[in-house]
Amino acid sequence: MKTKKLILWLLPCAITLALAAACADEKDDYVRPSFGVMTQEPNPAVAGQNVTLTFSHNEKGNGIAGVTYTWTVKRLVPDAMTGELKDSVLTVHTNYDGYGKLDPTLTFRLPAEVAAGSYSVEMDADFQGYIGDVLYDKLPTASRGQLKVQ
Repeated sequence: MKTKKLILWLLPCAITLALAAACADEKDDYVRPSFGVMTQEPNPAVAGQNVTLTFSHNEKGNGIAGVTYTWTVKRLVPDAMTGELKDSVLTVHTNYDGYGKLDPTLTFRLPAEVAAGSYSVEMDADFQGYIGDVLYDKLPTASRGQLKVQ
C-alpha cells in the first residue's frame, strides 16, 4: 500500500521534471533568420502569367511575433504617364513562428506589358521579435534574387 502511494506521489514529480528538461532544450532567445537563394516557378515566366518567388531559409529564426515582407521588383513595368520603368512593390504580413517558420513566398501576376529580361528582386523582412520580455519592431534583414521573364 505504501509503495502504491509513493508511486502515485512520484509520478507527477517525474512528469514535471521530464517536461522541464524537454523545454530546456528549446530556444528562448531571439534569432534572426537568414535566407539563401531565391527560386522562381515557373522559370522563366511569361508576361501575364502568375509567378511564385520563394527565398529558402539558410537558418530559421526564433522568438518572432510577426514579419512584414516587402518585395520589390526593380524596373518591371512602364509608368502609364511617363513611360519610364518603375518598381513594383508588394507586401506580405505573417506570423512567422505561428505558421511554422515558413519560407517567404510571394505569388503575383506579371503585368501583360512586361518585357522579356532579368529583373532584380529585393525582399526586405521587418521582424517583430521578443528579446527577453520586450517586443521590438523593425529588426530588418534583406535578400536579393533575379526574376526571369521570356
